Amino acid sequence: MRREWLAVLAIALTLGRSALREIEKSAAREIHQRIGGGNIRVKIEPDYGGVAKGQLKSLTVYAQNFTLDGLPFTLEPERPQSGLIKQFILLMENVNLRGLRAETAAAAIPNIAYDKSLALSKRIFRLSATGVGACEIVVNETDLAAYIFRKYAPYIRRVEVEITPERTVVAGVMVLLSNEVRFRAVGKLAPREGRYLDLAEVQIEIEGANLPPQSANLLRQFLNPIIDIERDLGLYDGLHVDEVVSEQGKMKAVGKVWIPTARPSAQSVSDSR
Repeated sequence: MRREWLAVLAIALTLGRSALREIEKSAAREIHQRIGGGNIRVKIEPDYGGVAKGQLKSLTVYAQNFTLDGLPFTLEPERPQSGLIKQFILLMENVNLRGLRAETAAAAIPNIAYDKSLALSKRIFRLSATGVGACEIVVNETDLAAYIFRKYAPYIRRVEVEITPERTVVAGVMVLLSNEVRFRAVGKLAPREGRYLDLAEVQIEIEGANLPPQSANLLRQFLNPIIDIERDLGLYDGLHVDEVVSEQGKMKAVGKVWIPTARPSAQSVSDSR
C-alpha cells in the first residue's frame, strides 16, 4: 500500500471522528494516483474508544474502472504491530488485471497490523502483519476470450469462450504446423495448486476430429494453465484460489486472500526512504 496515501490515515489516531471524512477524501486522491485512474472512494469506520490506541474498525476502498499491474499492497513484517485495522475491505468493479478484465473483485482481510509509533511520529504508515480473509473474482466469458486471444497470440487467430455450469468451451482458429485450423476444446475450469486456472478434463478436436492421445496431450499442455496468477497477473503472493464456480456466461474464482510480504527489491527501496 503506497506510503503517501496510507500516511494520511495516521492523522485519524489523534484527530478523531470529525476529521475522518476529510481523511477519506485525501486517501481516495492518493489511491487514485497509485492506480492511475478510475473512481475511488474510501470509508473509515473508527473503533470507538480505540482510535487513540491506533485501532480502526474497518477501512473500505471502493474502486471502479481502473487497471492494476501487480500488487498495490505489501507488508514489512519487521515493523512493530502496534496499530490495528480490524477489517480491510476492497470492493472493485471493472478492474483490468494485466489484460484480464474482471467484472467485480472483492476481498475482506481481517486483523491488519501497522507500526503506530511510526505513523504518529513521521506520518508514515507501514503494514506489518495480516490475517487471512476471503476473496471473489468474477470474469465473464467475453473478457476471458479476449484475454486468451492476447495471451496466445499469434498462435491463436480467433477464439470464443462459452461458459455454462456444466462445461466450458474454448473454440476458434489456431496455427498448427504453419497452417490455420479450427479447434474446439471442451472441459471444466478448475484451480490447480491455488495459483493456476486450467481447462481440466479437456477434450480437444481439430477440424471436427478427435486428436490421438499424444497430440491431444501436447495441446493440453499448450493451453494450460489458462491463467497463471503469478506470471500472468503479477500477483506473486497474497491470493490462493480454492474453487472456480462456473455460471451461465461467467466464472467466479473463490479463495483466500492476505497482504503479501514485499519482495526484496521493493523492500530495499522502502527502507531507503
